[in-house]
Amino acid sequence: MMKKERIFWGIFFIAAAVFLIIGKLGYFQGIGFWSLLLTVFFGACLIKSVLHKSVTGILFSAAFLCIVYAEPLGIEAITPWPVLGAALLGSIGVSFFYHPKRTYCYGNHNDDNWVGTVETMDGAQLQLNTSFAGSVKYIDSQEFKSADIKCSFGAMKVYLDKAVVPTGEAVIRMDVSFGGVELYVPRDWKVINQVDAIFGGLEEKSSSNPNGSPTLILTGSVRFAGVDIIYI
Repeated sequence: MMKKERIFWGIFFIAAAVFLIIGKLGYFQGIGFWSLLLTVFFGACLIKSVLHKSVTGILFSAAFLCIVYAEPLGIEAITPWPVLGAALLGSIGVSFFYHPKRTYCYGNHNDDNWVGTVETMDGAQLQLNTSFAGSVKYIDSQEFKSADIKCSFGAMKVYLDKAVVPTGEAVIRMDVSFGGVELYVPRDWKVINQVDAIFGGLEEKSSSNPNGSPTLILTGSVRFAGVDIIYI
Protein backbone atom coordinates (compact mmCIF):
# COMPACT_ATOMS: atom_id res chain seq x y z
CA MET A 1 0.00 0.00 0.00
CA MET A 2 2.78 2.45 0.93
CA LYS A 3 4.60 1.66 -2.32
CA LYS A 4 1.47 2.44 -4.34
CA GLU A 5 1.03 5.72 -2.44
CA ARG A 6 4.60 6.75 -3.16
CA ILE A 7 4.17 5.94 -6.85
CA PHE A 8 0.94 7.91 -6.97
CA TRP A 9 2.40 11.05 -5.40
CA GLY A 10 5.58 10.69 -7.41
CA ILE A 11 3.54 10.78 -10.61
CA PHE A 12 1.58 13.76 -9.24
CA PHE A 13 4.70 15.89 -8.70
CA ILE A 14 6.16 14.90 -12.06
CA ALA A 15 2.88 15.85 -13.76
CA ALA A 16 2.86 19.14 -11.85
CA ALA A 17 6.37 19.89 -13.12
CA VAL A 18 5.34 19.10 -16.70
CA PHE A 19 2.23 21.27 -16.48
CA LEU A 20 4.31 24.12 -15.05
CA ILE A 21 6.71 24.09 -18.01
CA ILE A 22 3.91 23.72 -20.56
CA GLY A 23 2.02 26.56 -18.92
CA LYS A 24 5.05 28.84 -19.11
CA LEU A 25 5.30 28.06 -22.83
CA GLY A 26 1.86 29.59 -23.30
CA TYR A 27 -0.19 26.49 -24.01
CA PHE A 28 -2.67 27.25 -21.20
CA GLN A 29 -3.55 30.87 -21.87
CA GLY A 30 -5.70 32.43 -19.16
CA ILE A 31 -4.98 29.72 -16.60
CA GLY A 32 -2.66 30.69 -13.77
CA PHE A 33 0.04 28.59 -12.17
CA TRP A 34 -1.92 27.86 -9.02
CA SER A 35 -4.98 26.89 -11.03
CA LEU A 36 -2.85 24.44 -12.99
CA LEU A 37 -1.31 23.03 -9.82
CA LEU A 38 -4.71 22.60 -8.18
CA THR A 39 -6.03 21.01 -11.36
CA VAL A 40 -3.27 18.42 -11.30
CA PHE A 41 -3.79 17.78 -7.58
CA PHE A 42 -7.57 17.42 -7.62
CA GLY A 43 -7.45 15.62 -10.96
CA ALA A 44 -5.06 13.10 -9.40
CA CYS A 45 -7.35 12.75 -6.37
CA LEU A 46 -10.29 12.21 -8.70
CA ILE A 47 -8.51 9.46 -10.63
CA LYS A 48 -7.34 7.84 -7.38
CA SER A 49 -10.87 7.97 -5.99
CA VAL A 50 -12.30 6.39 -9.14
CA LEU A 51 -9.75 3.56 -8.96
CA HIS A 52 -10.56 3.00 -5.27
CA LYS A 53 -14.31 3.37 -5.90
CA SER A 54 -14.48 6.14 -3.31
CA VAL A 55 -17.67 8.12 -3.91
CA THR A 56 -16.66 10.72 -1.31
CA GLY A 57 -13.33 11.33 -2.99
CA ILE A 58 -14.96 11.59 -6.42
CA LEU A 59 -17.58 14.09 -5.27
CA PHE A 60 -15.20 16.35 -3.38
CA SER A 61 -12.51 16.25 -6.07
CA ALA A 62 -15.11 17.26 -8.63
CA ALA A 63 -16.42 19.97 -6.29
CA PHE A 64 -12.98 21.52 -5.86
CA LEU A 65 -12.38 21.43 -9.60
CA CYS A 66 -15.65 23.31 -10.01
CA ILE A 67 -14.39 25.91 -7.53
CA VAL A 68 -11.08 26.30 -9.38
CA TYR A 69 -12.85 26.82 -12.71
CA ALA A 70 -15.96 28.58 -11.44
CA GLU A 71 -15.31 31.76 -13.43
CA PRO A 72 -14.45 30.17 -16.81
CA LEU A 73 -17.45 27.85 -16.48
CA GLY A 74 -19.77 30.60 -15.30
CA ILE A 75 -20.84 28.72 -12.18
CA GLU A 76 -19.85 31.25 -9.50
CA ALA A 77 -23.39 31.07 -8.10
CA ILE A 78 -22.87 27.53 -6.83
CA THR A 79 -19.33 27.96 -5.47
CA PRO A 80 -17.80 27.45 -3.08
CA TRP A 81 -20.24 26.44 -0.34
CA PRO A 82 -23.20 25.16 -2.39
CA VAL A 83 -21.06 22.73 -4.38
CA LEU A 84 -19.15 21.63 -1.25
CA GLY A 85 -22.43 21.17 0.59
CA ALA A 86 -23.78 19.09 -2.26
CA ALA A 87 -20.66 16.91 -2.18
CA LEU A 88 -21.01 16.44 1.58
CA LEU A 89 -24.71 15.57 1.42
CA GLY A 90 -24.10 13.23 -1.49
CA SER A 91 -21.32 11.46 0.42
CA ILE A 92 -23.46 11.08 3.52
CA GLY A 93 -26.37 9.85 1.43
CA VAL A 94 -24.27 7.20 -0.30
CA SER A 95 -22.84 6.07 3.06
CA PHE A 96 -26.31 4.88 4.08
CA PHE A 97 -26.10 2.18 1.42
CA TYR A 98 -22.94 0.70 2.88
CA HIS A 99 -23.19 -0.98 6.28
CA PRO A 100 -20.36 -3.48 6.63
CA LYS A 101 -20.86 -6.51 8.86
CA ARG A 102 -18.50 -7.17 11.76
CA THR A 103 -15.56 -9.36 10.80
CA TYR A 104 -12.12 -10.18 12.13
CA CYS A 105 -10.41 -11.15 8.92
CA TYR A 106 -7.31 -8.99 8.84
CA GLY A 107 -7.25 -6.86 5.73
CA ASN A 108 -10.47 -8.34 4.34
CA HIS A 109 -14.15 -7.56 4.54
CA ASN A 110 -17.16 -9.74 4.09
CA ASP A 111 -19.54 -7.13 2.67
CA ASP A 112 -19.21 -7.06 -1.10
CA ASN A 113 -20.94 -3.66 -1.24
CA TRP A 114 -18.34 -1.87 0.88
CA VAL A 115 -15.70 0.13 -0.96
CA GLY A 116 -12.82 1.40 1.12
CA THR A 117 -10.00 0.30 3.38
CA VAL A 118 -10.43 -2.03 6.36
CA GLU A 119 -8.07 -2.13 9.32
CA THR A 120 -8.00 -3.94 12.65
CA MET A 121 -6.15 -1.93 15.29
CA ASP A 122 -4.66 -2.80 18.66
CA GLY A 123 -3.07 -0.67 21.35
CA ALA A 124 -3.81 1.72 24.18
CA GLN A 125 -3.58 4.97 22.22
CA LEU A 126 -4.60 4.88 18.57
CA GLN A 127 -4.48 7.18 15.57
CA LEU A 128 -7.35 6.80 13.07
CA ASN A 129 -7.03 8.82 9.86
CA THR A 130 -9.08 9.00 6.68
CA SER A 131 -9.01 11.58 3.89
CA PHE A 132 -10.81 11.53 0.54
CA ALA A 133 -11.77 7.90 1.07
CA GLY A 134 -13.87 5.48 3.06
CA SER A 135 -12.51 3.29 5.83
CA VAL A 136 -13.51 0.79 8.50
CA LYS A 137 -11.56 0.61 11.77
CA TYR A 138 -11.97 -2.36 14.12
CA ILE A 139 -10.63 -1.57 17.61
CA ASP A 140 -9.51 -4.96 18.90
CA SER A 141 -7.56 -3.75 21.93
CA GLN A 142 -7.42 -5.26 25.42
CA GLU A 143 -6.11 -2.01 26.92
CA PHE A 144 -7.94 0.71 25.04
CA LYS A 145 -7.49 4.18 26.57
CA SER A 146 -7.82 6.76 23.82
CA ALA A 147 -8.05 7.40 20.10
CA ASP A 148 -7.59 10.39 17.85
CA ILE A 149 -9.95 10.38 14.90
CA LYS A 150 -9.11 12.62 11.97
CA CYS A 151 -11.54 12.41 9.08
CA SER A 152 -11.67 15.00 6.30
CA PHE A 153 -13.62 14.66 3.06
CA GLY A 154 -14.24 11.02 3.81
CA ALA A 155 -16.32 8.47 5.66
CA MET A 156 -15.15 6.38 8.60
CA LYS A 157 -16.78 3.55 10.54
CA VAL A 158 -15.26 2.67 13.92
CA TYR A 159 -16.21 -0.54 15.74
CA LEU A 160 -15.59 -0.60 19.50
CA ASP A 161 -17.54 -3.75 20.42
CA LYS A 162 -14.36 -5.78 20.97
CA ALA A 163 -12.43 -3.07 22.80
CA VAL A 164 -11.62 -3.58 26.48
CA VAL A 165 -11.20 -0.54 28.74
CA PRO A 166 -9.38 -1.71 31.90
CA THR A 167 -9.34 1.76 33.48
CA GLY A 168 -13.11 2.16 33.10
CA GLU A 169 -12.80 5.32 31.00
CA ALA A 170 -11.68 5.99 27.43
CA VAL A 171 -11.45 9.19 25.40
CA ILE A 172 -11.94 9.71 21.68
CA ARG A 173 -10.72 13.05 20.35
CA MET A 174 -12.30 14.03 17.03
CA ASP A 175 -11.22 16.27 14.20
CA VAL A 176 -13.92 15.74 11.58
CA SER A 177 -14.55 18.11 8.67
CA PHE A 178 -16.57 17.66 5.50
CA GLY A 179 -17.20 14.00 6.15
CA GLY A 180 -19.01 11.51 8.29
CA VAL A 181 -18.05 9.19 11.15
CA GLU A 182 -20.05 6.28 12.53
CA LEU A 183 -19.11 4.98 15.98
CA TYR A 184 -20.37 1.49 16.80
CA VAL A 185 -20.39 1.38 20.61
CA PRO A 186 -21.39 -1.46 22.98
CA ARG A 187 -24.91 -0.86 24.23
CA ASP A 188 -23.86 -1.06 27.89
CA TRP A 189 -21.24 1.71 27.61
CA LYS A 190 -21.93 5.23 28.83
CA VAL A 191 -21.15 7.94 26.27
CA ILE A 192 -20.43 11.53 27.32
CA ASN A 193 -20.58 14.03 24.46
CA GLN A 194 -18.21 17.00 24.76
CA VAL A 195 -17.80 17.55 21.02
CA ASP A 196 -17.85 21.11 19.68
CA ALA A 197 -20.04 21.03 16.55
CA ILE A 198 -19.86 23.85 13.99
CA PHE A 199 -22.32 23.43 11.11
CA GLY A 200 -22.42 19.78 12.02
CA GLY A 201 -23.67 17.52 14.75
CA LEU A 202 -23.50 14.33 16.74
CA GLU A 203 -26.54 12.05 16.88
CA GLU A 204 -27.34 8.80 18.67
CA LYS A 205 -29.03 6.45 16.22
CA SER A 206 -30.11 3.85 18.76
CA SER A 207 -30.66 3.54 22.50
CA SER A 208 -28.12 2.52 25.13
CA ASN A 209 -28.42 0.70 28.45
CA PRO A 210 -25.43 1.69 30.61
CA ASN A 211 -24.82 -0.70 33.49
CA GLY A 212 -21.65 0.57 35.08
CA SER A 213 -19.44 -0.54 32.21
CA PRO A 214 -16.79 1.73 30.67
CA THR A 215 -17.43 5.41 30.03
CA LEU A 216 -16.54 6.79 26.60
CA ILE A 217 -15.84 10.54 26.47
CA LEU A 218 -16.08 12.22 23.06
CA THR A 219 -14.19 15.50 22.61
CA GLY A 220 -12.83 17.58 19.74
CA SER A 221 -14.60 19.35 16.90
CA VAL A 222 -16.97 18.49 14.07
CA ARG A 223 -17.14 21.03 11.25
CA PHE A 224 -19.49 20.71 8.29
CA ALA A 225 -19.77 17.04 9.13
CA GLY A 226 -21.80 14.51 11.04
CA VAL A 227 -21.03 11.88 13.69
CA ASP A 228 -23.44 9.03 14.44
CA ILE A 229 -23.31 6.84 17.54
CA ILE A 230 -24.79 3.42 16.91
CA TYR A 231 -25.19 1.14 19.93
CA ILE A 232 -24.73 -2.57 19.26
